Amino acid sequence: MSSKTSERTRLKVLEAARDLFNERGTAAVSTNHIAAGAGISPGNLYYHFRDKQQIIHALFDRYARELDDRWRPDRDAGKNLAVLGRNLAEAAALSWEYRFFQREMLVLLRADDRLRAAYDVVYERRFSEQRSFAQELVLQNVIRVPQLPRTIDDLITALWLVAEGWQPFLDLTSDPTDEQQVARVTDLLMVVLEPYLTDEGRRLFEGET
Repeated sequence: MSSKTSERTRLKVLEAARDLFNERGTAAVSTNHIAAGAGISPGNLYYHFRDKQQIIHALFDRYARELDDRWRPDRDAGKNLAVLGRNLAEAAALSWEYRFFQREMLVLLRADDRLRAAYDVVYERRFSEQRSFAQELVLQNVIRVPQLPRTIDDLITALWLVAEGWQPFLDLTSDPTDEQQVARVTDLLMVVLEPYLTDEGRRLFEGET
């Protein structure tokens, strides 16, 4: 099997698994279901992945890489706000694409120490990136720091909780399969962020939107 053919097959497996996990949840999906969804034999699937857990790990790696390197601050405040708006929208789209993670993350992490370790690394890296980005916005007089004893880290944490918790909330209260409902998370994030925009930040942000 050529490397290109192998990579295409691996991608088909991951996409089939993601779609099935989104639809049914990870517990209800077997490797046989995934192989059938990918249009390959179970033996061919096991050539690429030894079990379902390894598929979940690979999907998490893909999801994490999609969010990498998005929070490099610029000296231009307007460009930073454009990045902020774009990142919120694209993160919402990715949350929909990998929505089973949002629904099941706590269960998945408690059941798998290796996945938990990978999540911790991603969390620390992403939080540090977002802190640096937010600190630059403070220096540029775009956002203000919450009133003491609260900190910029508290604001980032509040935004993170809304972003990570929206899909489970929809599972409990609304239609978790409605993509338009899922996209509303960007509006909710702005509800949290908007009070901390300075007059200059509001002016620049309204110019971007």
